[in-house]
This record gives sequence, structure tokens and C-alpha cells, in this order.
Amino acid sequence: MTDISATLIDVLRASVNGLTYPVLISNVLNVSDVNFTTACYPNSTCRCEDQYGWSCDQCLSYGSCDITDDSCGCIKAIPPYGLFCQPITNLTACTTPSPTPVPTTKRSTASSATPTTPSGNMILGEEKGGLPKQN
Repeated sequence: MTDISATLIDVLRASVNGLTYPVLISNVLNVSDVNFTTACYPNSTCRCEDQYGWSCDQCLSYGSCDITDDSCGCIKAIPPYGLFCQPITNLTACTTPSPTPVPTTKRSTASSATPTTPSGNMILGEEKGGLPKQN
């Protein structure tokens, strides 16, 4: 986001907030309220205003700038067809996959006079690092 575009959005917001509503545009168009939800910038990012967010599918489709509190408030593209941020109360939390646990091999440090037989698919011998080989 550049300073010029941020300043322009602030000026626009202040101008709209300074109006007295309703505003009569024509004999068939009457503006009763204005609510800023989405700001798109020349660098092709679109950020949501406070209390608004992108749906998870939009975040996945266009790439998320950030995911905080299980929501996505910025995407890395200007979406087509007039899509815009939605109230966070209408969105389901974006889930992130849980990391898959990596199996670990424990090595016994106790010594015994009785020889032990390796279990299952272990081969006697040692790899670099001192861990038993796995098949």
C-alpha cells in the first residue's frame, strides 16, 4: 500500500462520513447509508476494513496476505465480478491443516547382559547419527 492510495482512501472516507443522509442522487436513487468494506490498491492487494473479511475460498483462490484469528483480511489480487469483503459474523473460520507428526525412534540407553531381538522391520547396525536403520 502506498501513502498516496492510503491518503486517498482516508479523504474519501472523511468526505462520505461528512454527508447528511439520505442523499438524493436522482428521483429514483436515494443513498441512505455508505459502509466501507474493502480497499483495493494499485499493487493489486485488497484489504478488508475492521469487522470484515474474505471468505476462505477467496483467500485460497487469490492468495492471502495474512491470516489472523482464523480469518483472512487481505488477498493478493483484485477479484473479478465486484467481489468484496463480507462481515466477519457471516464467515466461517479458515482452518489450517494440522502438522503431521513425524515418527521418532527411541534408542535405549540401558545396558543389559541379555541380548535383545530387534522388532519388526529393524535391521541391526547403525546409520550415521547413531539411530537404527529402518526398512
